[in-house]
Amino acid sequence: MLEQDYSRNKGTGGISDFTAHTTMLQLNTPLASGKSFVRVDRVEVSAGTFATENSSHTEVFGTCADNGTDGCSRDLKQRTEGIAVGAGWQNDRWSADIGTSPMGFEVVNWVGGVSWNTDVKDVGLTFTASRRPISSSLLAYAGARDPSPQGGRSWGGVVATGGSVGLSYDRGGAHGVWADLSAHQITGKNVADNSRERLMAGYYYKLINEDNRRATIGLNSMLWHYQKDLSDYAFGQGGYYSPQQYFSLAVPLAYRQRTENWSFDVGGSLSWSRSKTGSQQRYPVYPGFETTANPSSEGSSGSGFGYTLRAAVERRLTAHWTLGLAVDIQQAKDYTPSHGLIYARYSLAGWEGDLDLPPQPLTPYADFK
Repeated sequence: MLEQDYSRNKGTGGISDFTAHTTMLQLNTPLASGKSFVRVDRVEVSAGTFATENSSHTEVFGTCADNGTDGCSRDLKQRTEGIAVGAGWQNDRWSADIGTSPMGFEVVNWVGGVSWNTDVKDVGLTFTASRRPISSSLLAYAGARDPSPQGGRSWGGVVATGGSVGLSYDRGGAHGVWADLSAHQITGKNVADNSRERLMAGYYYKLINEDNRRATIGLNSMLWHYQKDLSDYAFGQGGYYSPQQYFSLAVPLAYRQRTENWSFDVGGSLSWSRSKTGSQQRYPVYPGFETTANPSSEGSSGSGFGYTLRAAVERRLTAHWTLGLAVDIQQAKDYTPSHGLIYARYSLAGWEGDLDLPPQPLTPYADFK
């Protein structure tokens, strides 16, 4: 299967702006009563270009904002690329994989995970242990090098290591519920250590419940906690969203259907969220020299409404070839990611049975659970 994936989140040029192009190639083959895969992702990420005055800037990035550095005039365009590789195996009960974050990035990590699922009466249980990259910004995902004259050290390349327990209840009727509880330690090169706990749960009602057609409406909630706010981009920070308190409610609506040679899925949601962050020193890790100051940020809190829209369609061209497209848009305060992809799937043996419902494009290796 070959897929081209594009993601975009507007931000400050050179810092929080984020564009990623990911080309994925995955080969699947039967193995030992299950299915094995080999994955190669070619990833290009960009944070754009710093706004400068007299060819330099004093943005809060690395140690560029420190009064003793006279600003930064190198690495004004933040862009990098690399190739991630992974391999794994799964059957009805187990799944496991091991691989790397993109080689060629400033910081490269070993990543992977293992999951086991079972049933206790009518409740499905999934236990997962994993080490995954955080790919929400160039700093968090790829790492960067401090461009200040006194700096020069690498930092970033953040990974979350821990486990989760997932629960689901759906007996095929009109109602279903799910929940996921997880805890992770978050680390990176020259980044302050952090911890994360998340509880997510939801209920859905099937307005239409047929083999080839389904419509659902539901209610989802999320409760997150991070020990520290490391969302900034100064040296020692991680460049990832990490509120001390976060709570949200969302009402999702979805419709999916398949015919002999088509499968599609459309949906969206309306949400409300509230978050709170605490104060944090600008440089939580020693940057390699004595800075003139190390101020602390002020805590903040806020709330707001948002929405998401998504659509995916898949078309069987022949018994061997299938083509698919997908797009999703999210809009919330200071968070406006958009995402699109196109893929082609080839089956060596051919397949003329039911298409997947909903369509199943590849997930970037960085976004594995």
